[in-house]
Parts: sequence; structure tokens; C-alpha cells
Amino acid sequence: MHLSRLYHTLRYLKPQQWLYRGWYRLKQRLYHPPAQVTIPVSQATAWGQKKFYGLEPGSCFNYSDNAFNFLNIKHIFKQGIDWDLGNYGKLWAYNLNYFNWLADEDIPTATRLETIQDYLKPGERKNGSEPYPTSLRGINWIKFLAGNNIYNEPILQRLYRDYDRLSAFPEYHIQANHLLENACSLFFAAHFFNDKDFYELSATLLTRQLREQVLPDGGHYELSPMYHSIILQRVLECYELTLLSERFRNEELQAQLRDTAAKMMGWLMWFAHKDGSYALMSDAAPGIALAPQALKAYADHLGITPKPKLWKESPYKIYHGRNYQLVMRAGDIMPSYQPGHAHADSLHFTLFAHDKAVIVDTGISTYDKNERRMYERSTEAHNTVCVNGQNSSDVWDGFRVGKRAQVTIRRQEPNKLIAAHDGYAHLGITHQRTFANTEDSIIITDHLEGYKGQEAYAYIHFHPGCVVAQTGPTSFAADSIKINIDGSAGVGLVNYLYCSGFNKTEPALRLRIHVEEHAVVSIHL
Repeated sequence: MHLSRLYHTLRYLKPQQWLYRGWYRLKQRLYHPPAQVTIPVSQATAWGQKKFYGLEPGSCFNYSDNAFNFLNIKHIFKQGIDWDLGNYGKLWAYNLNYFNWLADEDIPTATRLETIQDYLKPGERKNGSEPYPTSLRGINWIKFLAGNNIYNEPILQRLYRDYDRLSAFPEYHIQANHLLENACSLFFAAHFFNDKDFYELSATLLTRQLREQVLPDGGHYELSPMYHSIILQRVLECYELTLLSERFRNEELQAQLRDTAAKMMGWLMWFAHKDGSYALMSDAAPGIALAPQALKAYADHLGITPKPKLWKESPYKIYHGRNYQLVMRAGDIMPSYQPGHAHADSLHFTLFAHDKAVIVDTGISTYDKNERRMYERSTEAHNTVCVNGQNSSDVWDGFRVGKRAQVTIRRQEPNKLIAAHDGYAHLGITHQRTFANTEDSIIITDHLEGYKGQEAYAYIHFHPGCVVAQTGPTSFAADSIKINIDGSAGVGLVNYLYCSGFNKTEPALRLRIHVEEHAVVSIHL
């Protein structure tokens, strides 16, 4: 491995991440699960029935033929469920262990209970025992058991042991959404089992991580609308738990959960399009998180009013014209110590116009560490300028980033943004991009400061549903949108694959614009 890449990858890690990577290797050898959990089982039984808000789980389990459908891949288990099935990658195996489908009221209660009991059969459960799937599974089990007033001792014994292990190994070494999921799940376990140790750990983690992970504008700091929505759901669930449970009353934490949910809901409503979809920035794919409309209905049910706070410092800049919404990526990779879901997309943009997606983020179709994953995170896969075929930030190995571009806002006005990044400084180039907007037009000007003949291309990716045609030497139409290119050394339409979900792509078209120091893209709506 290139030492420079390794240095720029590791230099951002928190001391806590280094410490726990080493400590957990030793602790795994020393840890032993509790032998007797009589008191927690009795405390769980005493909690009684608790009905949580009904969330749409999606149709991922067909119990009639024992088939599971995750990430657009269906598998039928003919000889019993293999909970560690590895045929379709780790993320598919994780989904199998989440038990999200327990919320599906169309599946008989007895069938859902039997499937949990199947999980208790002897077996290693390698994927399911990891902290992240343990966290999701735990919340889903608790909501199902408490909602149906089912207090089965073998299940409770297993659930408590899972939580004891989770409390011993929170993902301090990973941080970000993983650690926050651990905190939310342990918060559920604390109330369910009336466990003071679980509560103190979860309350401390929740307080600190919500403060750290939710930005002043209400967005989640990994800058993915998909993960933002997932975390927002968790915050809403934790808040609802404080309303339903008589245990561990904490008005300050309850207020923090409520305020955080209001800010995050406000951000999502600001970021989302009119039809409830959103630009697939960073790692994001359709059909994974609850839709904004479903989250808004949940927040309304809990009496939470969205609080939009549009800060000038937001990493996303959003402009609304008469018939369009322009989303611009004008911030650094975040968080610096965990950029696993970041892309090399500095100064990237998307356009939603006349009630449909026109210029899009290409999205993601896989988390596997392969060429497709590398491409989907690359600069070329985004609506920005790629120089010498290189990435503006060094994305590598699926979830890693080495040296990364730093973005500078040079000018920001209500209808104009000038920003630049230094991701090509090693080539002597600074990429400056200007967005100038009116009610019916967008002018995007790219300038490569320090350009000395390098090969540079700007890309514009169209949604597969758009009818795209070349109408002149440097002019194009995408449905009712007209685009003209000035200053380019050459421009043409080429094919690409749009990611319409995990393991699902569609052919589409993109513009490939040859940039020699300076080029202007004019979009008229």
C-alpha cells in the first residue's frame, strides 16, 4: 500500500478509535456473557404491553415460501434459514439479521415469533453478533415483543445476553452512525430490562453523539440523506419510548431528543423534492430509509413540529427557482475521522425541475469492495470536473478516504455562489465553480486556475426517465430543459448506468464536456 495514502487515511482518526481498536482485540478474549439473567427477564415481563407507532416495514419476508428479499435480491430458504448466508455480500446478510420485517402486521404474529425462535437455535451467528446488526435487531425484537405482550423467557435470555455484549463493545472504533445506533438500541434495552448500567451508558452516548452528529442546520454530519433519514427514525423512536415508558424519566434528554428530531425533520423537508424524493448525495439509495412523508407523519403523530434552520455554513446549498430546486455540494468531507460514506464529489450538483428529477446524482448500487463501488464514489460519477481521470478526494477500498479536497466558499449571495476546492493541487490546479441563478435559469461557470494543458472533463448525468437530445453543436434538451455549453473544447452524449437501488442499475445518458481552463453551462427552464 502507498504510504502517503495510508498516512492521509489514518491521520484523521480520533485517539479513541485507535485505543478501542487495540483494546477490543484483547477484551474479546476476556469477555464472558452473564450466566444467569433472572432479574432482567422478570423486569422485562413487568414492563407490560407497549404499542409503538406503526411504521411501514416494506415487503421483504414472504413467509409462505420462506423467502427474503433484501437489496433487490430474493432468496428462498428451502432447508431452514441460514442466518449467516454469505451468497450476496455482507450487507444482505446484515439485513437478514436486522428483523425489520417484524413490524409487518400482515405477517401472523405466531409466524414472526417462530422466526425469532428459529434464530435462537444453536449456531455461530457471525454477522448477527456484530454490534450494528445487534443494535437494529434488538430494537425490532423489543418493539415486537412489547407491542404484542409476548414475554418468552428463552427469547428474553438471548436478548439480554446480546445487549450485555453490545454494552461491552460499543463501536467507539467506528464512530458515526454505528455508535449512535448502539446508543439508541441500548436506550431501548435500558427501559425494557430496567437496567441502570444500560441506561447510564446509552444516555451518555445519546447526549454526546446527538450533539456531535447533528449539524447546526439540522443535517446529519455524514451528509447522506439516506443515513439522515435512518438516524431521524431512531431519534423519533427514542423520543416515543420516553413517552411510553415509566422508567428512567429524564426531562433534559427527552427535550434533547424532541428538539433534535424537530431540527432533523426541518432539514429533511428543506432538502427533499416536492415529490418526497431527494438527491442521492454521498452513500444513498432508494428504498432503504423511510420516505420523508412517512417520517413527517411519524413526527406529526408525536406532536413534533419541524424546525427548518437554513445556515449559511451548511455543506449543502439549495436554491429554488420558479420551477426548480438546485442542490449543490459545497463542503468538505465529513466527519473527517469516519468518511466511509463520502464520495469524491466536491462542487457536485443536482437539479429537480418541473416536478421531476432531471440532473441527478448517480447513486450507489453496492457496498461490496469492487470496481463498481470505486466508480460510484469517484469524481467522474458526479456532476463536477474530473482532471486527468483522477478523483478530487482519494476514495479507496470501499469505505476509505485518503487525501481529501478542501472546499472554500469565496462568495455567497442569495442567488450566487462561488466556491473552489484544492483536490487537484498536486496537479497545480484549483477548481473554481460559480453558480448564478435566476427564477428561470442557472449559469454554471467552471474555471481551472493553474491549468497547463491537463485533460479535464465536466460531467452532467441525466435521470433515465429524461428524454435527452442534442439540438445543436453545443446545445442539448432534457425534456423541457435547455442546456447550452460555451468555451468547451468538445462536448457529447455518452452512456452510463444510473443506480436505481442496491444491485439495480438502468441505462441513462450523460454529457461529457471537455474543459480547457474555462467552460460555461447555461441551463434554461
